[in-house]
Amino acid sequence: MAVVNGCFKGVFIFFNVLFGIAGVLILGLGIFGHAFYHPSEGLEHKMSGVLFLYLIGGPTLALSILGIYGAYKEKKWALIVFFTGMVLGSIGLLLISITVSVGMPMAIQGIEKVLYDSIPLDEARSDIQMMFNKLQPELKCCGAFNGYQDWGKHVPDSCLCSSDADRCEKINGSQSALDNDPGVFVDVSKNLVYKEPCGPIVISYMQTAFNTILGICIGFAVLAFIGMVISMTMICQIRRRSSPVTFRMDPSPPYTVLHNAMEA
Repeated sequence: MAVVNGCFKGVFIFFNVLFGIAGVLILGLGIFGHAFYHPSEGLEHKMSGVLFLYLIGGPTLALSILGIYGAYKEKKWALIVFFTGMVLGSIGLLLISITVSVGMPMAIQGIEKVLYDSIPLDEARSDIQMMFNKLQPELKCCGAFNGYQDWGKHVPDSCLCSSDADRCEKINGSQSALDNDPGVFVDVSKNLVYKEPCGPIVISYMQTAFNTILGICIGFAVLAFIGMVISMTMICQIRRRSSPVTFRMDPSPPYTVLHNAMEA
């Protein structure tokens, strides 16, 4: 005989199906990232991100399967394990949300400081120059915060703009190529360069990434709280309806006591 309310059971199973789909998607992203990871490229930070997806997607999928099993079979132990996992998961997600909220302004300020300290870019470290030479064609920007002027007297060819008048501007004054690396810096005095700086674009992408992580953590925390409430309700229903009813029988009938009292 079923002891759990059918409505609660259906909602709980539907909730866990959605939760399981989310876990499968997270695991899929991890597997996709793992497939394109090559140790020879030295992208250890990407591998750490893949492992993070595994650590999130695996327990999510496992808890959803456990929740579906506990609800369908009305197993109290499975629901208790599910409830415990939801509590721990919600606490972890809230901690991550707080960390992201506190760390986001500090991280953005740190990036801004690094970019400002790198100006002029033609005198910056080689890794900074390589980063900008890679970002500028992809983001269609030039320089850090002041456009091509951040490159000083030498503007790289990665700043060159095609024919998009809205994105391009002409350089004021003549630019000369570097003698030690003529393949990177060229004379662009008669060419167009991207007028939008890269710094605000990079910071905007960072803010979007932080807000996305924050939204995902808060969303999963809310789902975990809903799962906690429903699972605890089902646990209480199972415990209340499965408790044995005991009857106490007194072997000595009450009239025997009354008869003895009258004889005394």
